[in-house]
Amino acid sequence: MKEAFLSYTHEDKSIAGKVKQILEANGVATFLFHDDLEVSTEWRTEILRHLDTSSAFIAIATENFSKSFWTNQEAGIAIAKGLPIIPLMLGKSTALRGFIEMYQGTLVSENNLEEAVKSTIPTINKGVASTERRFYKDLASVLSRLIIKWQIYRSHASNVKWTPEAIEEIKKSFRSEAESLVKLVSNEKEIDFGVKAQVTTIIGQIDLFAFSKINFGVVYAEQYSDFQELEKKGDQMSYTAQALRSWVQQTQKLS
Repeated sequence: MKEAFLSYTHEDKSIAGKVKQILEANGVATFLFHDDLEVSTEWRTEILRHLDTSSAFIAIATENFSKSFWTNQEAGIAIAKGLPIIPLMLGKSTALRGFIEMYQGTLVSENNLEEAVKSTIPTINKGVASTERRFYKDLASVLSRLIIKWQIYRSHASNVKWTPEAIEEIKKSFRSEAESLVKLVSNEKEIDFGVKAQVTTIIGQIDLFAFSKINFGVVYAEQYSDFQELEKKGDQMSYTAQALRSWVQQTQKLS
């Protein structure tokens, strides 16, 4: 479930609560400071954590918003994290000020509040939380390393790459990247199921490659098919890695 961060001043708590109700009734988890934090909670840490896990930032932009040090600071952090910024302009507020003045605001009243809030949901659902963005950035880095390492190995002449030393080196390198993928998937609890399945497939393909056996004690002619089979497994892994990396880039998970 996507999460939205609601930024507002204490004076606008009532309208913020209504926005939260509308969003949560439509499947969007919502962080609302006064409702969601207990008195004993280290609130600054919690605010930063939710700015990291939210996929959009909604500003309740009344005339009170720009006067608040805290709301402007929250907006600045959200902008720095690359979150979509959604200003809802209410009351007598006719202009945005501070960090969010560069964003297009939506004029909202009590009469059209539900419709206006619902219109923000597609933007929220398309947004990528900072934690999710870091995961995809790290994933793309591992995939790129795998692809490049295989391309370099594949480009060598057979008398260079089809040696015990070269094969053991590429296997060792792939096993190391497989460990990185396992850690990534293990640490990211809410990873997309399709992505997890693809990562698991790549790990399995690396295992098949790494555990392939070549008998270097026989004549070269008898080894040739083993070398071809090894490279076929490496190609399959590389194709899967390229497809997943392309998906990450095309779906703007890194932006």
